[in-house]
Amino acid sequence: MSKTHLGVLVTDNGQNNQVDISPTATCAEGVRINIYGRNNHVVIGEGTVISGGLVELRNHESAVYIGAGCRLAGSFRCRARDTHIRIGDRTTIMMAHLSLHEAGAITIGEDCMLSGDITMDVSDMHSILDVETGERVNPPQDIEIGDHVWLAHGVRIMKGAQIGQHSVIGSRSMVLGVIPAHSLAVGAPARVVRAGITWDRRRLSPKDQ
Repeated sequence: MSKTHLGVLVTDNGQNNQVDISPTATCAEGVRINIYGRNNHVVIGEGTVISGGLVELRNHESAVYIGAGCRLAGSFRCRARDTHIRIGDRTTIMMAHLSLHEAGAITIGEDCMLSGDITMDVSDMHSILDVETGERVNPPQDIEIGDHVWLAHGVRIMKGAQIGQHSVIGSRSMVLGVIPAHSLAVGAPARVVRAGITWDRRRLSPKDQ
């Protein structure tokens, strides 16, 4: 069943699903929420603006929570049971693709700034097995991004990545492990090149400091 809810085309092909969009949120024409399964929940907070994209939940017991005052564009897909995306208040995303092919969570803190062509997934999507034992050696792992983190253009966030608050990840970097708070990290894999930093959305000149 499809219906328009506060300007968003919502298609619900499951049971007991819930979509809560704040009356003060704004969604551009063409924004879609597609739900397949049961007991799923989508929340879009107060004053949030979604300028383009897709929210999709394709299984059961999953949720996408978008906080207040966000500015977002991209795709946000929960493709397995018990998958969760949480985006904190005042976070801006120019264009990112968040996907969970296996159970897990992607958490993005408050006041983060994500540029374009950014991808994240908690899974490799297919299994890598030990030849001797048959044991899978690449299980899914959650992704955690702290408050006030800046991801530059083309960053790839891999399963298990953890980025501490007030950090900056340079353009086209690939984050595989832990980046401590207040770090500038670049490269593939990303390595810390400077510690003790933060960042500001304003373009400050030396005289402003």
